Amino acid sequence: MNIATRSEKMRVLIADDEPRARQFLEKLLSEHPEVDVVGAARGGAEAIEKIATLKPDVAFLDIHMPDLSGLEVARHVKADAMPIVVFVTAYDQYAVEAFEVAAVDYLLKPIRRERLAETLERVAGEPRGSRAAAQRAAAVESALDQPGMKERMPLLKRLPVRHRREIRLLDLEQVPLLFSRDRLVLARAEGKEYLVDYTLQELEQRLPEGQFVRVHRGALVNMSAIESYGAEDGVLVLRLKDGTRVEASERRAAEVRRKLR
Repeated sequence: MNIATRSEKMRVLIADDEPRARQFLEKLLSEHPEVDVVGAARGGAEAIEKIATLKPDVAFLDIHMPDLSGLEVARHVKADAMPIVVFVTAYDQYAVEAFEVAAVDYLLKPIRRERLAETLERVAGEPRGSRAAAQRAAAVESALDQPGMKERMPLLKRLPVRHRREIRLLDLEQVPLLFSRDRLVLARAEGKEYLVDYTLQELEQRLPEGQFVRVHRGALVNMSAIESYGAEDGVLVLRLKDGTRVEASERRAAEVRRKLR
């Protein structure tokens, strides 16, 4: 098979939490001399780091990984570093339809040699470079805006935040407060503030029900982080275990009180 007229090999990263699946895909890719598997990741956070350091041309991302889904990996990659994405899934068409809008192709497990060859042909014809990468990043954001997309996304078990040049995964119990400031969403944890790549509305949909409460338009409070609450000058005030004082809006106060009882 001749996948392209390019003189350089196609640099590929594989991300899958199942060791056998990673090894099998790497074995199939090794049969193509035009392909160079430059790395493998055991989960979404590791995939983000390796995309940043290895700068692959193509990333084969498992859709369902325990820390971050394949689409979330694509979302957290910087726009100018976005590789060509191929999603891999063991699930049937309903999942594929939800994710293929942001990928060049998708592969259903168990992967067949003939189908992988078709994917590589398709990938070879895709443009590369920073401009193409930025366009792919925009496609990911567009995919997230598709009707019903957010409802199909799994609940977050840990919260991905930006820490220097890395993506750090915080246990939800570590995060007493999520809030917006200057059009950014931040997570407070361990006395520090971390940048979050979700809107507060998206977080409401993705966090386990009952764990966080919306206290006003710009803040979500972890229920387990609340030490006490009471009215001050007619305003409901929550005091968190780390000493933070958070006021609830008049519109949200009744709901907050109900959830605290």
